Amino acid sequence: MILIDTATLELRDFPNSDERYAILSHTWGPVSDEVTYAEMLSGERSAATIAKTGYRKIAKTCELARRKYNLPYAWVDTCCINKTSSAELSEAINSMYRWYQDACICFAYLCDVTDSQFNFHGSRWFTRGWTLQELIAPKDLVFFDENWGFRGTKKTLATHVSMLTGIPSQILDHSVELDEIPVAQRFSWASTRETTREEDRAYSLLGIFDINMAMLYGEGPKAFIRLQEQILGQGADSSLFLWSDLQTDQEFTGLLAPNPACFREMRSMTAEPSFTQREIFLTNRGIRLKLGLAWDADTGLAVLPVKHSFGSSGKPAGVYLRRVGLDQFVRALPQEYTIANSERFYTVLTAVKTLTAAQSKKIVNNAMGIKAPREVTVVRVEPHGAWDPSSKLFYETHTNAFLGYMVFQKARFPQVAVVFFFQDKHWSATVVEDDRWPSIQENFYSYYNYNRNDIKYHDSMGDRKLAYVRGPHFTALSVHMRVREVTGQPYLDRQTFEEVTNDT
Repeated sequence: MILIDTATLELRDFPNSDERYAILSHTWGPVSDEVTYAEMLSGERSAATIAKTGYRKIAKTCELARRKYNLPYAWVDTCCINKTSSAELSEAINSMYRWYQDACICFAYLCDVTDSQFNFHGSRWFTRGWTLQELIAPKDLVFFDENWGFRGTKKTLATHVSMLTGIPSQILDHSVELDEIPVAQRFSWASTRETTREEDRAYSLLGIFDINMAMLYGEGPKAFIRLQEQILGQGADSSLFLWSDLQTDQEFTGLLAPNPACFREMRSMTAEPSFTQREIFLTNRGIRLKLGLAWDADTGLAVLPVKHSFGSSGKPAGVYLRRVGLDQFVRALPQEYTIANSERFYTVLTAVKTLTAAQSKKIVNNAMGIKAPREVTVVRVEPHGAWDPSSKLFYETHTNAFLGYMVFQKARFPQVAVVFFFQDKHWSATVVEDDRWPSIQENFYSYYNYNRNDIKYHDSMGDRKLAYVRGPHFTALSVHMRVREVTGQPYLDRQTFEEVTNDT
């Protein structure tokens, strides 16, 4: 750890951070106004360096630390990190929360707060990403205005600061540990904060979640995904999945949030007691979970409960999932969250971590439409949740391989089972009638794994009649695979005819 000698303003390098030191929290001005590690390391500092605004901050920090707190050392992020070394930068970012936590005193310098008592809440310091951990970590923190005038401490201003930031006062006074707060609520504290570099929206939160990970500047939004993966790797707090993205126009997304702003509405979340520990696994296919799902009958969507509730309502929260494969799900309706129904069915499922706009669009565009008279009902769908009754769409996966079926019923007609297969951007289908279906249904996936050629009608064939089912009183039900002229999308068309003719 590199520290500044408060008497000489020279840099000292210590292998361990067990020295007594003060630490500065501030917002950076223009880069040219801040003092670098190289400038501070120079044997003779130039007049240009000493004239910088950033140098005055360093000098004032050291003066206060030595005169008022009798501290021999101080730490300032602008000059105590050798940012030309990626290894040292990574070490510093991963250690920073602990450095603020171990400091004897933290000076929060609010350079845009004047003598007026009314503009404290408008300081830029409360909007920056890095200052979040710098507010929470220190045991003692003192606020100063632009003229280094004393404005109060974190303890005396706890109620006011809590209202400004959404951080509970119990966190500010360290009477409650961070790991007692749901993950989604902790992310909400960062939801409106900004950083100069996109990656820092994730890196500035490492200490809040007690995470260590490599710095990969240039990875962009992937940094926040990596942070969530790391959180999942060391805990089972499913509130991580409770977010709403009001900026996206995607119909489907992955289960992980694209950025902290998605957690803005989660400040009132309340953790629910859990007597069984959930297991969550990260796999090459996504996030593997074993838990109870509720189902929305109108849309066919699954509701994933997250074991938390909002405020004092006590209503359990959840998010929507759409099944797009045998055991695979994507996040549906990512702009909202819902209340989880108490009636649940336990299952093992895999939810994709992320989904691009192109993949979401592919799921929508490749869905099979289902058209039928009102008196024809859906008896069963496999896989459960792939069928949306409200939009009359049967969804396939985004990975170019899908197998499933739907069973239809019309009064006094035999049941009709339609088997669907999707591969290489095309749908195939066939109808299984009479006594063959019960035996095939019992071993559906294994049967069609070896008898794929039985699914013989292809959407590129044009208008194809899949089945012609006779009913009572000279009526018949026809099942066709057709293609919409405008969109080119295939759909299943079922029609009832009052009289049977050979050319139907």
